[in-house]
Amino acid sequence: MVLEREIVEGIRSAFAPNIRKYVETLVVEGKFGICKGEVRVLDPKTGCLSIADDPKCDRFRLVIPYAGDSITWEVIFDCTHPSNPPDFIFGVDDEGFYPNIEDIQSLVMWNPQDSRGLIYVIEELLKHYRQFQISLLEGTRLQFEYSHLIEHTQSKADDIELVVFRNEGRIGPVNILIKLDLDLSKIPPILTKDFVGSNSAVLLVSYVSPDGYRVSPQLFLSPAVELALGGSSHLRIPSFHSGETLFDYVPNVYQLLKNKVKHVIDGFEKREEYVAAFLAHYGRSILEYDKESFSMMSFLFEWNDFYFIFRTELPLYFPQEQPTFFLQSIYHESKGRPYTEVFKDYPYSPRWSGNEMAERTRLFILDKIGTFQKSSVLA
Repeated sequence: MVLEREIVEGIRSAFAPNIRKYVETLVVEGKFGICKGEVRVLDPKTGCLSIADDPKCDRFRLVIPYAGDSITWEVIFDCTHPSNPPDFIFGVDDEGFYPNIEDIQSLVMWNPQDSRGLIYVIEELLKHYRQFQISLLEGTRLQFEYSHLIEHTQSKADDIELVVFRNEGRIGPVNILIKLDLDLSKIPPILTKDFVGSNSAVLLVSYVSPDGYRVSPQLFLSPAVELALGGSSHLRIPSFHSGETLFDYVPNVYQLLKNKVKHVIDGFEKREEYVAAFLAHYGRSILEYDKESFSMMSFLFEWNDFYFIFRTELPLYFPQEQPTFFLQSIYHESKGRPYTEVFKDYPYSPRWSGNEMAERTRLFILDKIGTFQKSSVLA
């Protein structure tokens, strides 16, 4: 928020009063593309040299995130005629992109009273820009793969951004950015509560050329989703094999993520069942438990007049991954800390019910506690 205020203040100090409302609204409210990325306003200038009052800037370079990269356009207003719609100069890499002004309704119906007017224009221009980029693939293998992806998978045209990089008019690398339409609404809110913004998953597929060879895929998740799914170490997507097509690969990645989301949701429900079963069996001995994410519990138990603490910690991918058990003496210490033993390998099945896990845990404790008591005394 501090950075946003600084940007707005910079706009107010640089731009002509009758222009700044469009630029300020663009920076604060403009979120473009399938990633809803923020734009940057650079190099404000003026074309109104006859105006002596400062500030007087009425044109600038606009950097828009697009297809895993960015595009830069110049936006030109006329501060002597502020009711006129803006003009645009497109980037040097956009040769051939000349949209018909009559097709841009937000320009044709420009309303100088609407501070969001510039946002509407850019949104329309980006739709035409995407169609222009698709047209550059005509006659290539990627044109076929892109069309097949739209026609035969659940990917929608509105969820895909594509850019063809060119060098001296020759077609080079291609980026295809695909929003994966996952249902992330059922992820338990406790797992994403520390993050703001929407949950999203996008796949960037980069080609060295439109022939479709030498492909590099990358998966990008919003911070909340990445955390909920266990971090980057749990999110390795498959390699893009030689001869594989885009319309084969994208559904595979989608299904992989869908399965991971389901595992997280199922695991959360299973953790809740696990905690409930332990509380039902050993509730009188409870010291503490996590009632939000159901990730840990600790109990004070007694065996032959020997009191000890038992703690269990549940991993994100429970029940596929088994809990970690801790036995801790309340009498003895080791290196200045309570004497504790950790157990990660013991009889376990993810198919057991919560009640069976609670009973199996009781048997485990009875099997280990005698040895643990002796070890704690000798520590």
